Amino acid sequence: MNETEYHKLADKTLEAIADALEDADAKGQLELEQQGGVLTIALSGGKQFVVSKHAPSQQVWLSSPVSGGLHFSYDGAQWALADGRVLEMLLYSELGVVA
Repeated sequence: MNETEYHKLADKTLEAIADALEDADAKGQLELEQQGGVLTIALSGGKQFVVSKHAPSQQVWLSSPVSGGLHFSYDGAQWALADGRVLEMLLYSELGVVA
């Protein structure tokens, strides 16, 4: 994938995650900030997740208080780890653990 395609796809992914979390956060427990290819998700208890673009590697990175730092590559259909775990599924699962 070329650089333009990568940025479009990664930006679309960050936007979709932010939209899904805003819709699901009926109790207002999350604070979302998206800026410059970085989506920060802060929970009321002080825990924080960061989802960010990493253009040099054409990956999306997740920094999580549960699993640490993970680097997701696009497999043609989704952002996934080598072991098959998918970015969105892992993020939502871990948010459920700490929320």
